[in-house]
Amino acid sequence: MIKFLEIIGFALIGGTVFSYLGMIGNELRWPVFFGCAGGALAIIFYRKRIRQQENKP
Repeated sequence: MIKFLEIIGFALIGGTVFSYLGMIGNELRWPVFFGCAGGALAIIFYRKRIRQQENKP
Protein backbone atom coordinates (compact mmCIF):
# COMPACT_ATOMS: atom_id res chain seq x y z
CA MET A 1 0.00 0.00 0.00
CA ILE A 2 2.82 2.42 0.87
CA LYS A 3 4.61 1.80 -2.43
CA PHE A 4 1.35 2.40 -4.30
CA LEU A 5 0.89 5.73 -2.49
CA GLU A 6 4.48 6.71 -3.30
CA ILE A 7 3.93 6.06 -7.01
CA ILE A 8 0.73 8.12 -7.00
CA GLY A 9 2.50 10.87 -5.06
CA PHE A 10 5.33 11.04 -7.59
CA ALA A 11 2.79 11.22 -10.42
CA LEU A 12 1.00 14.07 -8.67
CA ILE A 13 4.26 15.94 -8.14
CA GLY A 14 5.07 15.43 -11.82
CA GLY A 15 1.64 16.79 -12.73
CA THR A 16 2.25 19.80 -10.53
CA VAL A 17 5.58 20.57 -12.18
CA PHE A 18 4.16 20.01 -15.66
CA SER A 19 1.16 22.24 -15.05
CA TYR A 20 3.37 25.02 -13.68
CA LEU A 21 6.00 24.89 -16.43
CA GLY A 22 4.34 23.21 -19.39
CA MET A 23 0.83 24.63 -19.42
CA ILE A 24 1.65 28.34 -19.67
CA GLY A 25 -1.26 30.17 -21.27
CA ASN A 26 -3.76 27.36 -20.70
CA GLU A 27 -6.87 28.14 -18.68
CA LEU A 28 -6.65 24.79 -16.85
CA ARG A 29 -3.15 25.52 -15.55
CA TRP A 30 -4.07 26.59 -12.03
CA PRO A 31 -6.85 24.08 -11.31
CA VAL A 32 -4.52 21.23 -12.35
CA PHE A 33 -1.65 22.71 -10.33
CA PHE A 34 -3.65 23.09 -7.12
CA GLY A 35 -5.40 19.75 -7.60
CA CYS A 36 -2.12 17.87 -7.95
CA ALA A 37 -0.48 19.79 -5.11
CA GLY A 38 -3.46 19.16 -2.84
CA GLY A 39 -3.48 15.46 -3.69
CA ALA A 40 0.24 15.17 -2.92
CA LEU A 41 -0.25 16.91 0.43
CA ALA A 42 -3.19 14.63 1.26
CA ILE A 43 -1.01 11.56 0.60
CA ILE A 44 1.76 12.98 2.82
CA PHE A 45 -0.62 13.57 5.72
CA TYR A 46 -2.30 10.18 5.24
CA ARG A 47 1.04 8.34 5.35
CA LYS A 48 2.04 10.31 8.44
CA ARG A 49 -1.17 9.28 10.19
CA ILE A 50 -0.65 5.63 9.21
CA ARG A 51 2.88 5.68 10.66
CA GLN A 52 1.67 7.27 13.89
CA GLN A 53 -1.00 4.58 14.31
CA GLU A 54 1.55 1.82 13.71
CA ASN A 55 3.92 3.21 16.36
CA LYS A 56 1.18 3.61 18.98
CA PRO A 57 1.50 1.05 21.79
